[in-house]
Amino acid sequence: MAKPRGRQLTVAHQAGRLKQQFQDEPGPIVKKGELVWSVTLQPTPISVHYKVGVRYRHRQRPTVKVLHPTLDTRPNEPLPHIFPGNELCLYYKDEFIGTEHFIADTIIPWASEWLYFYEQWMSTGTWFGAEAPHQPDTPKRGSRTV
Repeated sequence: MAKPRGRQLTVAHQAGRLKQQFQDEPGPIVKKGELVWSVTLQPTPISVHYKVGVRYRHRQRPTVKVLHPTLDTRPNEPLPHIFPGNELCLYYKDEFIGTEHFIADTIIPWASEWLYFYEQWMSTGTWFGAEAPHQPDTPKRGSRTV
C-alpha cells in the first residue's frame, strides 16, 4: 500500500498498512478515529518475545507500550527513553508525522530497535541507541531518521 498521492494518511490507511505488513498478527481495531493494535516483536533470534501495544489517533503521537513481559530495570536505575506511563520514546519531534509516515514502516521497526537497545542496556548499563540533544534538565529521548 503506497501513500495516497497528494493526500494525508488517515487512520484507515495506517490500519491497512499494518494488516498488509504483519499478516500473521491480528488486524488493528479502528473505532471512533482511534487505531488500537498489538504485535509480537523479537529484536534478535535469542531475544524474548515482546507483546507491544500501539494506539494512534490522526495527527497525534502514537503511544507505544510493552504489554508483556513487564520490563525490568537495573538496580537503582529507571528505564531509559520512556515517557510517563511507560510509553517508549522512539523518535524526536517531527521524525514521525502520522499523516506522512506509515506506522508499519517507522514506529514498529523503531520499537523493535528500542527493545534491542533495552536488552543491551540491561546487560551493560549503557544505552547504545541514538540520542537527541536536549537543553539542560530535559530528559534525553531516542532519535531516529526516517
